[in-house]
Amino acid sequence: MFKKIEEVQSNGPKSILAPKTVGRKPKKPEDKESEIVAIKLTIAELAKLEEKAGLVPKSTYLKHIIRTTTDIFD
Repeated sequence: MFKKIEEVQSNGPKSILAPKTVGRKPKKPEDKESEIVAIKLTIAELAKLEEKAGLVPKSTYLKHIIRTTTDIFD
């Protein structure tokens, strides 16, 4: 009916604060997008950019355009 002391101790101590391995794997340092480039636009240019980007963040939209329509990163 009861477990022996040896059986309980053989499993090892379990802590509720033990780290869990959930979530996605971390990116490699060379794959992380950590650098920032700032540009200045006029009010009219910003309005056109926001119109074309729609619901997508402006930086994400610009990054997509640069990567797909130019050869800057090749």
